[in-house]
Amino acid sequence: MRTHPIAPSLLSILWTCLLPLLCAAPTDALAEDGVLIRDVRIVDPDAATVSEPRDVAILGGWIVDVEAFDGMAADAYRTVDAGGRWLIPGLAEMHAHVPPVTPPDSGSTIDPTAARHRVDDVLALFLAHGVTTIRGMLGEPGHLVLRRQLADGSRFGPRLITSGPSLNGTSAPTADAARRLVRRQAEAGYDLLKLHPGLLPDTFAALTAAADGLDIPFAGHVSGAVGLDRALAARQWTIDHLDGYAQALVPEDHRARRTEPGFFGMALADALDPGRIPELARATRSAGTWNVPTQTLIENIAVGDPDALVARPAMRYAPAATIDQWRRQVAQLREPFGKDQLQRFVEVRRSLILGLHEAGAGLLLGADAPQIFNVPGDAAHHELELLVAAGLTPAEALATGTTAPARFLDEAAGGCIAPGCVADLVLLDGDPLADIGNVRRIRAVVRAGRWLDRNDLDRRLAAIARRARPDAPTAPD
Repeated sequence: MRTHPIAPSLLSILWTCLLPLLCAAPTDALAEDGVLIRDVRIVDPDAATVSEPRDVAILGGWIVDVEAFDGMAADAYRTVDAGGRWLIPGLAEMHAHVPPVTPPDSGSTIDPTAARHRVDDVLALFLAHGVTTIRGMLGEPGHLVLRRQLADGSRFGPRLITSGPSLNGTSAPTADAARRLVRRQAEAGYDLLKLHPGLLPDTFAALTAAADGLDIPFAGHVSGAVGLDRALAARQWTIDHLDGYAQALVPEDHRARRTEPGFFGMALADALDPGRIPELARATRSAGTWNVPTQTLIENIAVGDPDALVARPAMRYAPAATIDQWRRQVAQLREPFGKDQLQRFVEVRRSLILGLHEAGAGLLLGADAPQIFNVPGDAAHHELELLVAAGLTPAEALATGTTAPARFLDEAAGGCIAPGCVADLVLLDGDPLADIGNVRRIRAVVRAGRWLDRNDLDRRLAAIARRARPDAPTAPD
């Protein structure tokens, strides 16, 4: 496993190779993304430290040595006085959803302009909340084009890592069908395979063997017939929503093993045995499987006060009809269960999150947005807060969305702030290690070297709010 930040020797080698290329670029190109941030404190989530104020230089989308600006004209780059504020790596939302981009079939009543706005608004919401990378967990062909547009800067938004369309009991009912889908998605260029429920053990085995043979990872749900043990044995890349763990937390001889588990095991709440967590956590670490808990989604559904959830400032970015639908979904999902049962379900999941972390099993930030009462970007901040509520320190929680994704993706130039690192950054008005809520206090976002200040972010957010609620007053977060 790689360590972060990158060793200084490697950074020096990387910067030495980059410098001639960047310096050869036209001055007008440098003016677009050359930034010198003065007097800024660098936050290191892994070390849980904050540096003394220093300068950070950005050129060509990379962090570079400050000396790179020596001799350059002052108007060739932007100078920003950070005033002692805090700088963190950009956040990675590792279970995100992007609306479809592929044009609808002929005869559709969907307005193409409105459809594009939906996509652009979701992307802008992520970036405005400090999320500079998203892992789309339900992809389609249009997302391959979108990924390229985001990479070359012709579309505004975070970096996109995308799965292909879902592999589930309907799309992959047999081993042959599963193998065909794996080949097609790997050849199409998707970054990963998305697993949904309904897969049978033989189909899962064929799917995972094909994926390993084509070197494409698979991630997502754990089908009931497959179970956690098989998913870990296959070294599933990530398990999302802690799927499959509730069933595994029920003792083998308990009658609940033979009942329908409900939504991510919600119906098993009374039978969950927290004493089984250490064993499952050790098995997860041994398998090398990471977890994306999406705890905010679960708590919204199980124990959140719908009125309080609707009152969150970010709800102005969600259409009223969507919020009404979320209310109905929550009521339907809660209806079979008692309040104490749902509260216990949430508490055991929090214990599981802490147990996985303490065992060294990797955790990644992910909120499953847009989803029930989860607004893109804003939901990632609620997830950070819930990770702290589960027992992680603010630094450990912040790492799940910064340094941990870089290690997970094996990207030495990601999730760090030093020469040789990609310039995906967030400037904060408060120390996130003192209070994880300070990650919300965003002064500016840097995406691949592009500086987005508070005024620019607020302007974009106001436009999104107007489209979502044309008759409602708008204000920044």
